[in-house]
Amino acid sequence: MKKLYTLLFTSLFIFSASSQTSYCDNFDSYTNLNIPIAESSVNWNTWGELMTGANPALDDAFMSNNQSYSGSNSLYIDEMSTPIPDVVLLFDTLSMYSLGWKNNTAFNTIQSYDSMPGSFAGSWGALPSTPYTTGTFEYSHMMYIPVGKTGYFNFQAENVPGTEWALEVNLDANGGITMSNTGGASFNCSYPGTGVWFEIKFHLDLTNNVWEVLIDGVSQGVFSNPINRIASLDLYPNANSAYYIDDVCYNYDTTQIVLPNLDLALSNINSISGLASQNRDVLVDVINLGLTTITSFDIDFDYNGNIISENVSGVNIPMLSSYSVAFTNPIVLAGGSNTATATISNVNGLGPDNVPSNDASSTIISAVEPTPNKLVVGEEATGTWCGWCPRGAVALNWLEKDYYGYFQGIAVHNGDPMTDTDYDAGMAVGGYPSGYVNRGAEVDPSDFELDFMQKITSPISATFNGSAVATGNVINIEISATATATINGNWTFACALVEDSVTGTGGTWYQSNSYAGGAVGSLIDVDGTDWSTLPNWVPDVQMIYRHVARGIQPSFNGGALPQSSYNVGDIFTQNFQFTVDPTWDISQMHVVGMLINNGQIDNAVSLPVSIATSSENIFSEVDFNIYPNPTNSITNLFLNLDSNKEVSVSIMSIEGKIIAKGNYGIMNGTHRLTFDVSNLSEGIYIVEAVIGQDIIIKKFIKD
Repeated sequence: MKKLYTLLFTSLFIFSASSQTSYCDNFDSYTNLNIPIAESSVNWNTWGELMTGANPALDDAFMSNNQSYSGSNSLYIDEMSTPIPDVVLLFDTLSMYSLGWKNNTAFNTIQSYDSMPGSFAGSWGALPSTPYTTGTFEYSHMMYIPVGKTGYFNFQAENVPGTEWALEVNLDANGGITMSNTGGASFNCSYPGTGVWFEIKFHLDLTNNVWEVLIDGVSQGVFSNPINRIASLDLYPNANSAYYIDDVCYNYDTTQIVLPNLDLALSNINSISGLASQNRDVLVDVINLGLTTITSFDIDFDYNGNIISENVSGVNIPMLSSYSVAFTNPIVLAGGSNTATATISNVNGLGPDNVPSNDASSTIISAVEPTPNKLVVGEEATGTWCGWCPRGAVALNWLEKDYYGYFQGIAVHNGDPMTDTDYDAGMAVGGYPSGYVNRGAEVDPSDFELDFMQKITSPISATFNGSAVATGNVINIEISATATATINGNWTFACALVEDSVTGTGGTWYQSNSYAGGAVGSLIDVDGTDWSTLPNWVPDVQMIYRHVARGIQPSFNGGALPQSSYNVGDIFTQNFQFTVDPTWDISQMHVVGMLINNGQIDNAVSLPVSIATSSENIFSEVDFNIYPNPTNSITNLFLNLDSNKEVSVSIMSIEGKIIAKGNYGIMNGTHRLTFDVSNLSEGIYIVEAVIGQDIIIKKFIKD
C-alpha cells in the first residue's frame, strides 16, 4: 500500500502558509518504477480509493522513463494499461492524508488528522479548505501525446470525486482542445500537436470567476465557469488515449483580485479545421472582465493574409458576461497549419480598454489538402437496440455536414427493421457502435474524422461518372471508371444502395439512448439536438434515420472487375440493379460505388437516384443534395460540379408557387447554398435547380 515518505525530495516542494499553498512534482524522486504513483507518494490517490476506500492497486498509474520533459521520469496514462489508471491529485495539502488507504488502513470519509495513524497524526488541521471558491489558483503540467493518440484529464469540483466535474479537457489527435462541463462551460483552443512536449496551464481568478488557459505560456483566452470551484485533478484515459505527464505544479493564493473599470477580453475562438479551399464560419467569444457594461466594440479576424471584421453595436454585456460574435463572412481554408488572430478594438467607442494585453488571441487552423476527385466512405455498424449508437449517427451527420462531397456515410443496421442481412454479415464488427473508414481498421465512430483526414490525402487509382435511374421499383446503375494508376491484382467493385429520412412505427423503431440524463455528458447533433435531453428510448415518431444501407451488390466484398489489369487512361464499366421495397422512398436514395483493393476502398462515387419524369433530368456530372431534410430552420443545398455551369435555384410550394429564387452565376466544384426556411409553414416544398442546360428537382420537408 501507499508509503508515507518524508517530503524532502529535491523534485518535490510543498509549503503552506496563511495565504498560499503550493506543490510541484516531476516524478524523479521515485526510483522504483515498478511501484505505481498512489503507492509511491502520499500526495496522489486513485479514484476508487477516494470514492470507496478501495485498494489503489485496482486503478493506479505507473511512472515511465520512456518519455520525460525534465529529469528521467514522467507519469504514463494509457487506456490499454492493466489496470486502467485513474489517479487523483488533491489540491489541498492539508487534507491529502484524509481519504483512502493510509498505512494499510482504509478510510472511507473525510476525517480529522487527529484520528490518523502514524507520525502525521495531529500535524495538520482537521478540515480540508478545498474546494477553493475564492482567491487565485494556478495549475500547470507538461504533456506529451504520442502520434495518433488523444489526451484527457479533468478537474473535480468537490473533495469526493465523482460529485461534480469542474472542467473536462479533451485533447484530440489533430491538435485541438475542447473543454466543457455539465454546467454549460465550453472552451476550444489548440495545442502544438502530438509527438512533442507542451505546457498547459490554467490561471483561475475564482473570486471573479475568470478562467484563463495558456499553452506554452501563450494565453488562449478566458471564460467564466458555471461550476466555479476546484478541488482536485483527475488523470484518466478516454477512448484512444495515451499520454505522459511531467512537472505537475499548482499554487493557491487567498489574495482576491479587483476588476478594472473597462476590460473586454477575447474568450474563445471556435475550433476550425477542414480541407483546403473549404469555407468555414468564424465564431469568437468575448467576455467583460471590467466593471463597466460593454455596449459596442470592433473585432478583426486575421487569417492567411486576409482580415474579416465585425462592428458590434447595440449590445449590453454586463460584468463577467460573455457574448458570441458570428462573423458575417466565412474564411477560406488554406492548406497546412496557419495562425489566425482575433483582435478587439474601440471598446465602447473609447479606443483601447484598460487591459490591452487580453484584447488579442491566436489559434492554429490546420487544413488538409485533399486528393482531387477522392470520396472516402465511412460504414457504421449500428442498431436501434444499441444505446451508444446515437454516437455513430451523430458522427456521420457531422462528417457529411463538414465534408460533403468528400465523405460518404453508410449506416449498416443490425437486429432492427432496417437490417440488410448481407451487408450486416459483411461488417463482422467486434462491437457496437463501430465501423470502418474505407474498410481500414475497425474504429469507434467518434474516431471516423481522424481516419477520414488521413485517408482523404491518399492517392486514388480511378475516377468515376455514372447514373442511377429508377423505373418503377427497379433502379438501374451504370458506373464508368477511368484508371488514373495501374490496376492489377485483387481488385473488386461493390455498389451500395442508401436511403435517407427513413421512418417507421412500433417498438423496434424506438432508438435506445444511453446518453439520456446527461450522466455521461452531452451528445450534440448537427441540428442542435442534445441526446442527453432525450429519453432512454426515443419514440419512433421522433426518429428519422439517415444513411441507411438498403443493400449491397454483388456482395460486401464486391465482384471481380471485367479485366484483371488496367493501365492509366483505360475505362471500364460496372452495372448493377436493385429492386426497391415498395415501402422505401426512392426520392431519398442514392448509390455508392466502391473500388476495392485487397479489401480496402481505394475510391468511391456517390450518385443520386433519379426518377425520370417530364419535368426532371439528372445527369451524372451533377451531384445535388439537400441537408438537413427534414428541417425546421436552415437547409443547405450542396452542389458538386465538374465543369463551369450557370446556376439558379428556386424554392416552390407543392402547388408550384415560387417562394424564393437565387441566381448564382457561373459555378464549378463543390458549393453549399444555405436557405433560411424558418418562416415557411410546415409541409413539403420543391427545390428546382437549373444547372446549365439541366433541371434538377428535389423535395424537402419543413417540420
